Amino acid sequence: MLGCLPPFISARARRSVCVIDAGAPRNRFADTSHGFFGQDGNEPHAMIAEALAQLQRYPTVRTMAGEAIGASAVVGGFEVKLADGETLTATKLVLAFGISDILPDVPGLAERWGKSVLHCPYCHGFEYGGQRLGVLQTMPMSAHQALLIADWGPTTLYLNGGEVPDAEVRAKLARRDVTIEPAQITALHGKGIALSSLRVPGLTAPLPNSSVVRWMMAHSDR
Repeated sequence: MLGCLPPFISARARRSVCVIDAGAPRNRFADTSHGFFGQDGNEPHAMIAEALAQLQRYPTVRTMAGEAIGASAVVGGFEVKLADGETLTATKLVLAFGISDILPDVPGLAERWGKSVLHCPYCHGFEYGGQRLGVLQTMPMSAHQALLIADWGPTTLYLNGGEVPDAEVRAKLARRDVTIEPAQITALHGKGIALSSLRVPGLTAPLPNSSVVRWMMAHSDR
């Protein structure tokens, strides 16, 4: 959405621009954003508000809070339909869908997304350095991600009932002191949004360690 440059470029070219903002950026679940030059540690919605304020300084720019639900080509350009029934026309159209994360269906996970269940060690790892960390396996690359996460702290790879890595990958994990937990995870538990334990089938108590599943590779839909 507002992470793209076209609105600013067009505004500085003295073109008429309309930005439609649905107000649901991917990082809205996090308290702070990191790794964005000049915005490190800032709150996601505050970053967007600042970007909008800067964009609105240009007299040819119009910003709208809303959602585009349809677009079609018409003579001379495009027609965009909004959720509130309004229709806009334009000669050029930039589609900035962003990314939507598709989370595993594990009770307790969604409400902790962006808090204690995270997707990027470079974005969030510094704050959790040295703590017990975990990677929830959701795809073949999860084992390789566990090797990466081990740079931030002692790591457990939760196979979640999935396929066990081959001997070569297991050897690499062992060299990095990454432990493997094969059981299927049925729920995430903890006070508030913090995560203190995971529940697995056949156990009357949570998994007996304090590992925090800080990272997982969620499927993403562009």
